[in-house]
Order: sequence, then structure tokens, then C-alpha cells
Amino acid sequence: MVKKRSSPAKSRRSKAPGKLFGNKVAWISAAIILIILIQLFVLRDEGIYSLMQLKQEIKDMESHITRLEIEKAELESERDRLLNDPDYLERIARERFRMAKPGEKVFHVVIESKPVGQRE
Repeated sequence: MVKKRSSPAKSRRSKAPGKLFGNKVAWISAAIILIILIQLFVLRDEGIYSLMQLKQEIKDMESHITRLEIEKAELESERDRLLNDPDYLERIARERFRMAKPGEKVFHVVIESKPVGQRE
């Protein structure tokens, strides 16, 4: 009688083909590689998280610069009006500094406010 020998490839294979992480060593190796990648690309100073923070800071600074440019333009316009428009300058002097021309009388209207809780 002749005994049939089983092929060595079949006896060595204990797991079904196609399973990527069939044993503990593969899982541990994958976990270690994942931890190293996270540390390299996310947690370091040059990582993704730091990059996202810097991009947000750049956006904030750009919006701040835009607001300051608008404010600068408004102040320059105000300066030009004060230097070149005598009517505007006179109006500002009267309103803010309560100035009057010689011979004019200035009246201040005082509105009395009632204390809270008091009826008319």
C-alpha cells in the first residue's frame, strides 16, 4: 500500500488565506507602527495639529490686518476732512468742544431722567 503524503504547503498553513492580521504579532506590529505615525505626523511641532493651528492663526491675523486697513482709511478720510473742510471743522468744534462764535449764546438742553421705579 502506498501512503499519500500531504503537501507541505497545506500542513504549514493553519490560517485561512486572506486574513491580514491573523496573529498577535501582526496586530502588535500594526499598533506600534500606528503609534509611531501618530507621533510623527500629529503630535510633533511640525505635525498636522500644529499646522492647522498656524493656518487658523494666519487667517485671524489677515482678518485683523483687514480691519486695521479699513480703520486706517476711515481715519485718513477724517483727517482730510478736518484739514480741508472748514464747515465740518466748525461743526466738530461746536459739537464736541461746545465752542461758539463771538456774540452767540449757547443753550444746553438737560433732560431729566427719573429714577427707576418712579411713576409719572
